[in-house]
Amino acid sequence: RWERLTDYSPYETYEKLFMANNVNEKSYFDRMTHFDFKTLLPALLQVEDRMSMAHGLESRVPFLDRKLVEFAATVPANVKFKGGNMKYLLREGLKDYVPAEVMQRKDKMGFPTPFNLYVKNEAHNFVMDILGSKKAKERELIDNSIVVNKIEKEGQYGRNIWGMFCLELWQRNFHDKKNFYQSLVK
Repeated sequence: RWERLTDYSPYETYEKLFMANNVNEKSYFDRMTHFDFKTLLPALLQVEDRMSMAHGLESRVPFLDRKLVEFAATVPANVKFKGGNMKYLLREGLKDYVPAEVMQRKDKMGFPTPFNLYVKNEAHNFVMDILGSKKAKERELIDNSIVVNKIEKEGQYGRNIWGMFCLELWQRNFHDKKNFYQSLVK
């Protein structure tokens, strides 16, 4: 049973998706878009479907129209992503039809994780234990002393800290456990 796990590499699985042959190999943006389309989008659509159905709504996702997606895949990355604007092409296409105050909204956001609240309260010790652990320091992926200092002294718990925390948890769950499973069959 464990032998099946020794050949499995989560990294290789995701690398194959990222390095897919049907994606413009010179465009990092296109590779990331394809990767998100294959990995993140199915989960987002499942959540969207469940949330809308839970409230008795039949929702639509018009930007996933097949022809529109196929067209968008042919547009060069420098046209889609211009001047730091991820929605440049969309905004340019709609500027004559949608009021400027709607197009320039800054109050719209996704679903942020309340990481600040977690770290300030009940999860503080857990986060500190994970990021300050001997195992995390041995990896040398990040300078843990700086991260731990920012959390303790400055109270900074932004997206970067969240990303480092998730990276360490990922390493433990996929990298470390793979080595553990391999040791069981040796």
